[in-house]
Amino acid sequence: MIQMDFSNTDIKQLAAIVCQHLSQCQIDVVLVGGLAVEIYSDNLYLTKDIDLVNTNYTKPKALHSAMAELGFSKQGRIYINPSTGITVEFPPAPLSVGDSPVTEVETLPCGDGEVTILSAVDIVKDRIAAYIHWRDTQSLVQALTVMLKHTIEPQAIRDFCLHEGTKEQFEELALLHGKLCNQAITNMSDVEQALISLRLERL
Repeated sequence: MIQMDFSNTDIKQLAAIVCQHLSQCQIDVVLVGGLAVEIYSDNLYLTKDIDLVNTNYTKPKALHSAMAELGFSKQGRIYINPSTGITVEFPPAPLSVGDSPVTEVETLPCGDGEVTILSAVDIVKDRIAAYIHWRDTQSLVQALTVMLKHTIEPQAIRDFCLHEGTKEQFEELALLHGKLCNQAITNMSDVEQALISLRLERL
């Protein structure tokens, strides 16, 4: 019997349930977006959304049917289940970060199961692209938090940053990373405050 009441299910466990069920329905998905940031930031960032890219291009009817078996129905772009405030969305394929296709993914424990997820480096690239293209400061904060948690150096994403944005944007990222790398980051506000201080210093 498939569980349909998720009122006592946390987001990671629900993501594992959804991914396992979709896999059983021959629907391949990769976890991206805010929940991937939450996982890689050790819960410093929290979300109520599960974003999954369908990498084998399942027809919408089959996807709707599979989600309905878990008690989810589509409203606009998202799938909802009345027992939980957590939503599921399927951003369009192909799987990519910025203009670059993603060819390798990770499989990580999640709740009592596991999920296929973008790598930590690709999550950083995805958040950096959002910052560059949409001027979304929160995305920069998320990228830096994952970098610090996983010892990802700015040079590892330099070419990507320069391709997507400008030398000045990369330099800001590198400067901020340098200021934060020896600090114990306990919440997102630590990173936000460092970003504010750096920008004030550069005025």
